[in-house]
Amino acid sequence: MAAASRWSNPLDHPLAVAAGGLGLVLLVRAGGVGLPVALAAAVGLSVACAALLSRIGAAGRRSRSQRLHDQRLDAGLEEALERAGGLAVTALALREEAVARFTDPGHLEALGSVQLCCERLQQLPERLRERRPLLESGGGQRLDPEDLARRLAREEKALQREAEGPLRHERRRLIDQLRRNLHAARQGMDEREARLLALGTRLEAIDGGLQQLRRQIDHQWPSTEASDAAMATAIEPLDEAIDQIERSLDAGTA
Repeated sequence: MAAASRWSNPLDHPLAVAAGGLGLVLLVRAGGVGLPVALAAAVGLSVACAALLSRIGAAGRRSRSQRLHDQRLDAGLEEALERAGGLAVTALALREEAVARFTDPGHLEALGSVQLCCERLQQLPERLRERRPLLESGGGQRLDPEDLARRLAREEKALQREAEGPLRHERRRLIDQLRRNLHAARQGMDEREARLLALGTRLEAIDGGLQQLRRQIDHQWPSTEASDAAMATAIEPLDEAIDQIERSLDAGTA
């Protein structure tokens, strides 16, 4: 079966047939080689040329497929950068709205939290542009599902021994990231595609978080019953998504 899969029929390649025919004529007429020997050599030449042409054709198809894949990822990156810019504009508007609404001295803590979160979002497009070489790298470099599965198993085992606290929270984040990467690896994604998918997922989370934060502001302010705790709860998913993007950009991972 393996030998059959490597066989290239010269009749499928007119150039291979022509090369064999030319070789036959030259061997017989110019070289004085006997017809049976010349015919065998010509057939061998045709087969060799057909195999070479098949490899060239396969390489060309792979190259075209890779170019289309890269073009799709280029478009996806541009879309992600454009979306980050739109989220930055939304964050600026939300920050200005918070400044106008949070007028009570007791709301200064909530205002500060909103301002800080929105400032981080406004800086995100520039941060992504700075790390664009990273976001464009990794094309064709397949993720190794076996290695990721081993790492995930180690981290899950370590989580069982970890006491509650910041380190346990960070390990949970790492496990979630490894699970996403393992899923991407099993889908046959390369590093660049997995990184772009993760970025898109986090930008989607930021979009939903901004909408929730706006609803929270509209619901609670201006009000003397407004709760800093409620505002902190609304901001937490935004900070989490931004933190994930920052960590992936710093570490060069998905």
